[in-house]
Amino acid sequence: MPDTKKCAYCGKIFNEKMRLCPYCGGERIKEIIHENPVCPICKVEMTNYSYRENDIDICPDCNGLWLDIRKFNYLTSEREVFKDDAIPHEFHKKPLQKADSYLSCPVCNSLMPRINFKKISGVLIDVCRDHGVWLDPGELEQIRCFIANGGLHEVHDKEILVNREAIESLDTRLSDVEFMQKLLHHWKFKRWIFS
Repeated sequence: MPDTKKCAYCGKIFNEKMRLCPYCGGERIKEIIHENPVCPICKVEMTNYSYRENDIDICPDCNGLWLDIRKFNYLTSEREVFKDDAIPHEFHKKPLQKADSYLSCPVCNSLMPRINFKKISGVLIDVCRDHGVWLDPGELEQIRCFIANGGLHEVHDKEILVNREAIESLDTRLSDVEFMQKLLHHWKFKRWIFS
């Protein structure tokens, strides 16, 4: 069958469109095509670059950065960002740029979705969930500035506000249901005994 894959963990066959093996739960990672990442814009092999004592890949032509997920999470963690005194004390959110097309992953060539970092930063990043994150020149510094100037706290505050509104909406609907039950069951004998 051409549309099936063999699980790398348990060896059983399952549909290749499924990300997780239904038998053992093993995650299917896309195959690596390029051992050395290739810039998705310039199509040249990327070179090694040291950023804050972390080895990342940089395009020699456009200066775009490729970071694996672990390094990206480390470099954008509050613990790491707050150590950097060179970050500006003010974050200026830039308007979202309209991209012409999706970029392919420098490692596996699959198309990467573009997301707004933490939904409110204004920094669009290209993410391959298997291999890493592509950042245009200056975007890593912009993300770190966003975090250092309280951007993550703003994200959490918005999440709390959304959750509070959802709870209030649910509470209102529940009150309406309780009121209707009282109206419908007002004259039932059991209700008078057990209420």
